[in-house]
Amino acid sequence: MTAVFCHNAKDRKAETWQQQLTPFEDLEFVISDAAKGIATAVQQTAQLRRESDPLASALGHGLDLFHTTQEAQRVLTQAWRAVEPLWEQAETCDARVQRDKKQGIDARRSGSAGAARTAWSEAIEAFKPVERLESAWDRCRSAFELFRPDGQLNDRRWAEAQIKAGLSELTGPEWRKVRNFLTDRRSLAFLDRMHQRLAAAEPRKEWREVLAWRWWRRHGGSSNPGSCPLAMMAYAVAMHLPLEDTEQAAYDRIAAILEDTVRASSAVECMNSVLRMQQSRHRRMTQPMLDLKRLYWNCHPFRSGPRKKQCPYQALGLELPTYDFWTLLRSAPADLTQELSTTAIAA
Repeated sequence: MTAVFCHNAKDRKAETWQQQLTPFEDLEFVISDAAKGIATAVQQTAQLRRESDPLASALGHGLDLFHTTQEAQRVLTQAWRAVEPLWEQAETCDARVQRDKKQGIDARRSGSAGAARTAWSEAIEAFKPVERLESAWDRCRSAFELFRPDGQLNDRRWAEAQIKAGLSELTGPEWRKVRNFLTDRRSLAFLDRMHQRLAAAEPRKEWREVLAWRWWRRHGGSSNPGSCPLAMMAYAVAMHLPLEDTEQAAYDRIAAILEDTVRASSAVECMNSVLRMQQSRHRRMTQPMLDLKRLYWNCHPFRSGPRKKQCPYQALGLELPTYDFWTLLRSAPADLTQELSTTAIAA
């Protein structure tokens, strides 16, 4: 993803965010954390659009699932750390049993065997509740996937059922923040948007489902057809049978939507990781330094993934004389045309 702007603002109020959002006239969907400032700004921007043009495209808003996952992992880490000493204690007791055996001592008479059994029993009992929490979170986490385990497209109804089932276990006060994130309708807004885009790309429901399943299978779907030769053959044909021109065109449209369905503000979090290193060395982060960091990020090629060897500017479709960071710095501003806020790019 491309970092279009990186502004060193004095505050994070709604008015400040709205000033940044207003120029993007064709913006369709915003992903952010749960901060109230940007949420209010998105609402106000959408309202101004409707007032100025009733036919203007709607502006959706989704929660950044990165923060939800991060908070859940923080709570789980604390839970595991609380019970890990019991496991270590049980391993220490096992070591004593082995030491007694090497010395020719009867571990049952010395008491080390009984202590080991007790320690392992306590450790296993302590681990069970944490494992239930881990399983419950995994079930909630499955709501964020584009597909169900059986290869069907995920939707809000199925995802909400998974979240509800998982939250029945995540009841402690330490899970309050995660519960608030998961029950916020914006957390699953990406699914609503995905289905709207798919329906516009391919109105025929049957085609959408079959072609989406084909994409899922080709991108690591793990549905098992079983040992039945006929079922295995059907799966193989569905994956590899050449499509007709109209079918291939529909598949390409669906694949494009599935590939760029965004669930987290990855560019922001990656930029934050870069900026935090700078903040650890300097007290202030100036606007020129932010601009340099943004330029470096947008020119830095990806090392892996579907955009491997491409930089964010290239993935965005922005044509520049060069994408080399140092060469761009030496270039005269008049020689560059970085129209990042134009209608075509900002869309």
